[in-house]
Amino acid sequence: MSKKLLGLISLLLCLMLIVGLFSGCGSKESEDTSQTPSAEETETVEEKPEESEADDSETDDSESKGEVIELRVEVFDRGTPGQTPVDNNYWTKWIQEQFGDPNNIKVTFVPCPRSQEVETLNVWMATGDAPDICLTYDVATVYKYYKEGGLADLTDALNEHGAQLKEYLGEELLSYGQYDGRQYAIPAKRVIQARTGTFIRKDWLEKLNLPVPETTEEFYQTLKAFKEENPGNVDRVIPYGMTHDVDYVAYGFFEAFLEEVSDKDYYVKYRLFLPGWKEGARFLNKLYNEGLISPEFPLDKDGKMLDEDIVRGYVGSYGGNYDMALRNVPGHNINLKKNFPDAEFLPCDPFTNKYTGEHRKELYDPTGIRIIVPKTSQDKVDAVIKYLNWMADPDVIFFLQFGEENVHHTIVDGLPKLQQVEGEKAMPSLQNIDYTLIVNGIDLADETKTIRANAFSYPENEHLYEDAYNLSMRGGYVNPGAGLIPTDAEAKYAKVLDDKELEIYAKAITAKPDEFDKVWDSLIEEYLAAGGQEVMDQRAALWDELRGE
Repeated sequence: MSKKLLGLISLLLCLMLIVGLFSGCGSKESEDTSQTPSAEETETVEEKPEESEADDSETDDSESKGEVIELRVEVFDRGTPGQTPVDNNYWTKWIQEQFGDPNNIKVTFVPCPRSQEVETLNVWMATGDAPDICLTYDVATVYKYYKEGGLADLTDALNEHGAQLKEYLGEELLSYGQYDGRQYAIPAKRVIQARTGTFIRKDWLEKLNLPVPETTEEFYQTLKAFKEENPGNVDRVIPYGMTHDVDYVAYGFFEAFLEEVSDKDYYVKYRLFLPGWKEGARFLNKLYNEGLISPEFPLDKDGKMLDEDIVRGYVGSYGGNYDMALRNVPGHNINLKKNFPDAEFLPCDPFTNKYTGEHRKELYDPTGIRIIVPKTSQDKVDAVIKYLNWMADPDVIFFLQFGEENVHHTIVDGLPKLQQVEGEKAMPSLQNIDYTLIVNGIDLADETKTIRANAFSYPENEHLYEDAYNLSMRGGYVNPGAGLIPTDAEAKYAKVLDDKELEIYAKAITAKPDEFDKVWDSLIEEYLAAGGQEVMDQRAALWDELRGE
């Protein structure tokens, strides 16, 4: 082959090579994606790490963040004077910064008047405008919406995203929010199960040289002495303060007359039908006719009349929440001292069962508020559980309950003591209970520390708190039916029967002694006809089904 021919061939090969190189510079759409890159091509890609990392970073950021999720959370508005807006304050901003921003979630708080929480929830559910997280203490309402198919199933989300939450609450607590083996509500932990207590004027006892009553009979004799001697030297004496909610303010009183009751009967029967309950009402009738009870108690629908009588110095003893006299609001002890500097209510536990001598009293079950997610927010259950799971972190709970050291609290004897804070950083509710959804009250993971720290929440009454708590827990028990699902009849007749119960107490206790039985028995028949019998029948069937007894 001549040199000239070889030169032409070489030139042709070079031209072909050049064309091939340029053809490789076409768009990706024109590439055959089925081809596997050569070793040389792979090596070339690996030599450009900056471009590769930039692409990966963009992809990861897009996948991890994506669209911002709005999580609407109900928050109680208690109408506390001078409070910051419950939906926009220091604490809501902290929650957004600590939880919302890192999780690409916008947490929006939706206010609800505390005194109208059930009514407001019903309106929201009816209009389809309920927040993603709703709250209620009313178990019957939760069950009602479950039966209607109005609640989101939280089971899978809880198992996938709620490990810390499950550990914090525990299986027993979570079971209170389960229906048909599925999780439809998240019950909050109630750290303080103490429910009711009784208080008595210390200064009146001292003036009469009387001890703190320890039995029902001693209590009765003390009331008579208050009436006859008027140790407070006031215009009118009310030895035993009462409101229309007799069942609650005098709960321990009724326990003094209760006969032995099986667990089934205690659950199935309304308290009105428990053996001995009528006799407790009869004794209150005796006290009323002897002028030892608030004479107009049936008219005191909201307890305001009793509050006023207490701070005016008329009342010698009364019952209610175990810490009622110690609270800043309504401030019974604090406001009483403004009028009578030497006056003070002591906690006491005078009611002894006539058959056993025990100081029995029902406690709250270990759950607090119920957290539910409307069915309309089913697509947000993952975000809901992530939020509650984050809240189960002990550091989160502590900060929400106690805030910043030397701002919201100081350390006293190794325990946090809340301080009064005004302005932007003020807590809208005590210990921010309306933001710490999964726990109802201070929780320091140690009962002794929790109780001592709780005492700090009662300025001027710290010295009385532990006694009040311990006395209210003495002989305490949880209703054996706690945790059982409400019956359909309960949901149907609850309001009617509650009103009828109040009527029974009002009319029977204020009746003439010789008419008590007639009035009581007649009203009981009306109660049964108004749905009471149907409720008890359904409760009996449910108990047999679930407890096998």
